[in-house]
Amino acid sequence: MLRHYPVRNVVYLCLFFLLFMGLGTVVAPAAKTPPKRDPGAAEPADGRGVKTEPGAATRAAAESGATLEAGLKETTAVEVEPLEVLRVDETWTMRDGTRLPVSVFYPSGGAAAQGTTYPVILFIHPWDCEKTFFEGAAPQYAARGYVCVTFTVRGWFGAEGEIGCMDPAYEVRDISDIITLVSEDGRFPVLRDEMGPVVGVTGYSMGGCLSYLIAPRKDPRPGDPGDTRIRAVVPMHGGTDLVYSILPNGASKALWGVFLVAGSYIGNISGFMLSTVNLALREDLGAWQKLTALVGQVFKLASPISSVTPTLAWITGAAMQRRIEDVEKGRQYLRERSLRYWCDEEYDGVVEHPVTAPMLMVAGWNDDIFYANEVLRALSTCMDAPARAIITNHGHVGGMGGNFSIPLPGNAEYDWVNAEIEAWLDHYLKGEDNGADEAPAVSFYRGPGDYGEASSYPLPGTMGESLYLGASAAGGMLTASAPNGTSSGADLLINLGITGSISLPFYQDVTEMMGGETMQIPIKLRLLTIPLTERSYVSGPLAEDLTIVGAPLLEAYYQSSAPFTQLIPTLYEVAPDGTETLVSRGFYEGYDPRTWTTLSTSDEPVEMQACYHRFAEGGRVKLEIATADLLTIWPHWGLSFIQLMHSPGAASRLILPAVPDGS
Repeated sequence: MLRHYPVRNVVYLCLFFLLFMGLGTVVAPAAKTPPKRDPGAAEPADGRGVKTEPGAATRAAAESGATLEAGLKETTAVEVEPLEVLRVDETWTMRDGTRLPVSVFYPSGGAAAQGTTYPVILFIHPWDCEKTFFEGAAPQYAARGYVCVTFTVRGWFGAEGEIGCMDPAYEVRDISDIITLVSEDGRFPVLRDEMGPVVGVTGYSMGGCLSYLIAPRKDPRPGDPGDTRIRAVVPMHGGTDLVYSILPNGASKALWGVFLVAGSYIGNISGFMLSTVNLALREDLGAWQKLTALVGQVFKLASPISSVTPTLAWITGAAMQRRIEDVEKGRQYLRERSLRYWCDEEYDGVVEHPVTAPMLMVAGWNDDIFYANEVLRALSTCMDAPARAIITNHGHVGGMGGNFSIPLPGNAEYDWVNAEIEAWLDHYLKGEDNGADEAPAVSFYRGPGDYGEASSYPLPGTMGESLYLGASAAGGMLTASAPNGTSSGADLLINLGITGSISLPFYQDVTEMMGGETMQIPIKLRLLTIPLTERSYVSGPLAEDLTIVGAPLLEAYYQSSAPFTQLIPTLYEVAPDGTETLVSRGFYEGYDPRTWTTLSTSDEPVEMQACYHRFAEGGRVKLEIATADLLTIWPHWGLSFIQLMHSPGAASRLILPAVPDGS
């Protein structure tokens, strides 16, 4: 949701100058103007009612039938003759008077002219974007028999209102308003049944979070923003628990918090760039139409600073200043914008409120913003309907794949994921018998072209494999045996707010969207050695392969000279030749004003980033624990001392989610 901001905007800026020079080279087809919409005013002439055809990417995927050669149960979309598509671009008024830009792509002529109706799909854009993010996918789905709606979330470029960070009372409610408006508009051939319009929702990043929130739930608690008209949901790289997303195990993701705030305030600029690039690429407009629309875009940019709720900056400041009471208020703010809050009895202690609409969730092992942990947890705790998770190896940017409005080459994996999404929507919105209901509950990346399958999560047969921290003459070690005897053991760590290493976000897979290979860029830079700020614990050579699927856990016992204590665990595999492979990262910050008291995370172990990894026979498991991870986590500044304990009564340990061979 946040990390893609700098990379994406550089790409947009380059494309803008290259593509704008060729605005007049595209000839638009003849326009068909539908009746004028009653509620809301039309936007400047930018293609209202223009006929469009399915995009080249969809046609190519359909022709090639590309799938991964991984032995997966295939789901297939039913082949249909592409329909003629009309487009309407307008501004619609929400119930509180706020006006949002909306585009509707819908079938026209043929079956539609004879009274055939179609399900609705709403596409919701990410943070720092606007409605044209899904302008590639929406007309392609419309050509296959859907009424597709894209809209700009309030506060973002061209939309009125304030950016409220997925406020259930505003942003989520707007989705319900748009469903009502599109379904009651006689121009659009919307399928209805006894429950009302048949609607599916999908979105990426922020759009994924909003998709989770709008999903209907059983016995909803007061204020639940879910909409019972939603029949299928496909969140992509969104978060189900924003407290874990932003404050994992109490540690503040400073880098992403800053981008969250900074990105919102310059959202008008990034939205303008995205919208302008999309305008330049449109083949249904002539040069004069593009120029007219561009003038309208410039007028929208008259106030480049976005309207943003001040709560975002306030929460970020509270976390960085460690204002305990205010941080708890910030947690509640994030909870209310999380699927878990509306689903999990842990939050109200009364009853579960599971999602009742079929849901296909897409995440990535390398997503630095919304870990796969959140999707896997939701799969096992938040569902009372068919549910599935696809976990790719992508980061937050690289997961965009074929969803982006700019045509990108992609690869077979992107095509496969998109085909699975297409089949899911076809099955649960149209009732097509395509096997989507028989797909595995979990499909997870194991290697290039290789996806594993499981019927549930945690995977059947998962066992916690404990490796205890200890010490030897050679240094820290991990052993399968817990400490025994009466001797106490502890390692001294020093907190300075920095270490000799810097962690970087994962963006190595961005080139895959361009049809290229993953970039070989290190995720962690080791610059120098600062004694006692990092400590490593290494196992002996493994006697056999060890496969883990899920979130490693750290159960730590420690004493600290300061009320705040950061412990940053990182898990590696060390090959026989000494090569290290990053497996998982984790973050923890504890608070207790009683200094030098023995504290423990045993009640709530530090949950590290969920992963799939196979440690090879002969390799070793390495756990590195640092006292800071600058850039990724906001550090605890100042000098403090930490005793990390590994004695019989305080046995710190790493718990690995080991699965049977072949998983």
